[in-house]
Amino acid sequence: MNTNSTGSLTNIYTDPSVSGPNLPMNTQQVVNGQIVYNASSSQLGGGQSPDWAIIQWNQATAFDPTTGDDTRVWDPNFGYSVGHWTQGSATSAAGKTSYNVFKDPDNGHYIYQMAAQGGNLLDVQLAAVKAVDGQYSFNHQITASFNQGISNYSGTTGVYQAGINFTINFHSPTMSFGLFLQFETVDYKGVPETYISLPKSLGGSIYNFTGIQADYINPKVASNNGVMYQTTVDVNQGLMAAIKAIVGLYPNLASEVENLSNWYLSGCYIGVETIGTGQATDVTGNYNVEDPTITYDTSKTLSYADRSTTAKVVSMTPENSVTTTTTSEVSMPNLIVKGVNNTVNVAYTSGDTAGMMAKSYASSIQTLLAAGTLDNSILSTGSNTFVSSQKASQAIVDTAGTYGVSGNYTNIVVASTDTSTLNGATTLDTTQNTANYLNIVSSNQYGSTVKVGNNSGSFAATQGNNVFNAAGSTGKWNIATGAGNDTIYGAQGTNTITGGTGNNLIYLGGSNNFVNSVGQDTIYGAAGAIDTVSLQGGNTTASLKTNAAVMDFSSNNTITVGDNSTVYGGTSSVVNVSSGSATVTGTQGDTISATGNLQVVHGSNQSISVSGALNFISGTGNTAISAGSGTIFGADGLTATLSSSSRLLFTANQPYTTGAQTIDGRNVAGGLSAWTGAGQQTVIGGTASDQFYFGTAFTGTSDSAASATVTGGSGAGNLFGMLSNHTAGSFTITDFRAADNKFFLYNYKPTSSDAAAQTILSTATVSGGNTSVMIDGNAKITFIGVTDLKTSDFTIS
Repeated sequence: MNTNSTGSLTNIYTDPSVSGPNLPMNTQQVVNGQIVYNASSSQLGGGQSPDWAIIQWNQATAFDPTTGDDTRVWDPNFGYSVGHWTQGSATSAAGKTSYNVFKDPDNGHYIYQMAAQGGNLLDVQLAAVKAVDGQYSFNHQITASFNQGISNYSGTTGVYQAGINFTINFHSPTMSFGLFLQFETVDYKGVPETYISLPKSLGGSIYNFTGIQADYINPKVASNNGVMYQTTVDVNQGLMAAIKAIVGLYPNLASEVENLSNWYLSGCYIGVETIGTGQATDVTGNYNVEDPTITYDTSKTLSYADRSTTAKVVSMTPENSVTTTTTSEVSMPNLIVKGVNNTVNVAYTSGDTAGMMAKSYASSIQTLLAAGTLDNSILSTGSNTFVSSQKASQAIVDTAGTYGVSGNYTNIVVASTDTSTLNGATTLDTTQNTANYLNIVSSNQYGSTVKVGNNSGSFAATQGNNVFNAAGSTGKWNIATGAGNDTIYGAQGTNTITGGTGNNLIYLGGSNNFVNSVGQDTIYGAAGAIDTVSLQGGNTTASLKTNAAVMDFSSNNTITVGDNSTVYGGTSSVVNVSSGSATVTGTQGDTISATGNLQVVHGSNQSISVSGALNFISGTGNTAISAGSGTIFGADGLTATLSSSSRLLFTANQPYTTGAQTIDGRNVAGGLSAWTGAGQQTVIGGTASDQFYFGTAFTGTSDSAASATVTGGSGAGNLFGMLSNHTAGSFTITDFRAADNKFFLYNYKPTSSDAAAQTILSTATVSGGNTSVMIDGNAKITFIGVTDLKTSDFTIS
């Protein structure tokens, strides 16, 4: 490699982890070759980052940037998100995507988490969108560096790939074309795939760099879960590998394409892409990205002769990390928290929230000590009053007993000294403390009971069984506990609560609550509160009120919510809506009930009982539905048993739904209106008057075969028929003569209905005691057990 010392190092793009997190988001539309972005931007705390955008392709609906701060999600590596977006369903044709923003607990930088599952070339990307074509040529060194990792990877079907990719443009006096240079760092097969597409025109060329020169992350290896890798990419060497492939196919172009000054960086895309099978087992995972930087070094001049077949092109080093496995309390590592006259040892588990908060506490105390701005007191049992004139003050509790803490303490730590002085439970009453914000860390293996006043603050209990009581407090509290069985009473202000892995009892306050439950907990909501609850541990009971959002990431939970609430996910959980209207999305095998109205979106193998109106959208699997009234929008693989005292509507005409569905409406007392679509539907009516519409046309199924077999049921007369814009297909009526049934054609507007019916009868064929007729030459209707079909059986309008 030839070098000179006259150039300088340039960051081509700003670092979005520093300048973000409010990034433009596309609408999935392209006008005159330009990506269209939402006019509005997200309103997360932090700055704008115009060099980068969140790009999404092939999802049914684009992200709405204005909704990102509506809910938060929990990540065991990064804590609570500061922004959260999700769209779609893994079992739908368009798949599911999500995008979350976290703050790195170590440096405060933004981490961008992208996930996708299913779909058809479904993309979520952190894309560098600043126009740079023609500015940065590859005869100088271009290097990409970023932190990346994979977490929560799962699934056995479909395709999942992630990594960093570059658009590179070639400009010479004789030709111009673009190359998509891919560095796939995560692949569902474990090892990245080789892929090369170099058409004769070279337009839209693709080169996937793989081999021994490229490190990668195998998502199937459990030890990679949650680990962030510091990654460096030599983009020049990757391009030279692609040039070699081009010259191999088109040697006459060698002199031009081997000239690196003809190649220019155009863009960078870091993200995930999936292809699905429409099953819940499709592969997915969170792709985590932090601090992407692309540098241009004019002090390093390169030529094609510098191409290497041995040097690392993609190199990765895991960040320093510690295990997140919960250990027994006696083997916990210790943090050293120093006071002016004393030092205590805080036992903690570094991977849980309480441990991270304890580390932050220790770090802040060290900073205050170094600056000489900390007053320190060792408390005695009984009343303790201290008013500090310093920036901060710390109270140390290192013996068992009951303590009253007044004055203006800003920090309290409960822990043993080196001589293990803390040999019993502690009780702290801080209700008379006047500091606006109070940080409390308890590391008492015998447990602490803490009562706080109207100040705000944080409470981290790293071990023992603890009671934290902010009931009646008007403050805002961040509360986290360890592996003990803890009791938490939230304040009337905003509470952020992370219960540990034990069996916790949590009473929420009357304002905004953000709860991450990783144990087997019991959670009670308060009237008037807005609760966002994440269930990670399973076997938890959450009894919430109105305006609740529950993310069920586990199984066997019992969830109660009120009006204007939403429950996401869950497996084999029980969900009850006690009042008003609510939405349940994406559950697997849940038992769901509602006293009012309910919307159920996606999910599979559910048991649903609704007293009011049900809106069931695109669920699959064996599903039992009982509703006062409702509409059932089908999906591939749905087998539903329906029950209602009034009329229900079933429609199979969902976009891109072409699979089999079975609907049993024998227990629908008010009658069933069923619209069949593409795929194969089996629909059974009951004793009421049912209506069956064949061959409904809808998006994405024009080339799909349509068929349906319907049974009207005995009792009241039924209507079977089609609209004028029906699809082609084959449709069977099993019991046309079981009641006073009619076959209708609507929106045909014939001059004579009888004449139109006679025209249809002229196409009749009788075979095996069944009659078949053709409608418009492309739809075959078969009447089982009918040989005497006549014009009076038809009504055409």
